Amino acid sequence: MPNVWEGNALYTHYKVSTVSGKPLEIKEGFSIPSYDHISLTYSGTDLTGVEYKTGGSGGTTIATLTLTYSGGNLTSVTKS
Repeated sequence: MPNVWEGNALYTHYKVSTVSGKPLEIKEGFSIPSYDHISLTYSGTDLTGVEYKTGGSGGTTIATLTLTYSGGNLTSVTKS
């Protein structure tokens, strides 16, 4: 999927679907407060964590997403 510039931020859009190929249902609930830094964690090529911070890279963590995989497929995303 293409990268998209919005303001001075670069975003990568991903098409996410279930193993059967059906699009995932979108639910409300991952509301993340204003942030100015994102740190990404990988296990091999799988994105496993997203950390949102205010105050730059050494600032305060305001939200964390944990991504879980099974058999190479994304199975869950949990916000803490």
